[in-house]
Amino acid sequence: MAKLSDYGFQISDLENTSMCTIRGKEFPVSFTMETMEYIADIYGGDYAQFEADMNVMLEKSNGRITLANLTASDLKIMRSLIYGMLKTGGLDESSETIFKFLGMGKDVLTVYATCMEIFTHQAFQVEDLKKSKKPQDFQKQKRKNKRNYKKTPKR
Repeated sequence: MAKLSDYGFQISDLENTSMCTIRGKEFPVSFTMETMEYIADIYGGDYAQFEADMNVMLEKSNGRITLANLTASDLKIMRSLIYGMLKTGGLDESSETIFKFLGMGKDVLTVYATCMEIFTHQAFQVEDLKKSKKPQDFQKQKRKNKRNYKKTPKR
């Protein structure tokens, strides 16, 4: 069996992975399909709602997020993304443990910035799908009218 390294890929060099520093230690973060599942678990079971709320948060903040302008829902979005990406990166801890460990220090925004950099490059965009001709499974198919209508005689 071949390995990715046999094809010249190094997992540490992929654009969906990175390292972040928390309390002086390096932690891997990664964004994959598994991350979406972790996020959905924390966010109440709906990844699509998470992404919609994330977009609203980014629009209202104009890309400048500070601890002073965060709402409770913004913090939930941040926690969900950080938790999902740390778990996917390999950190085997419960959400409660990770959130307690992170606290509310300066590391939170630094970790979130690292996660957002990856997220924005990897996140699935519905608009992109609408532009694409493939995969056709996801496009609305044109319905053909298969009803048989009797021609009504002209009067």
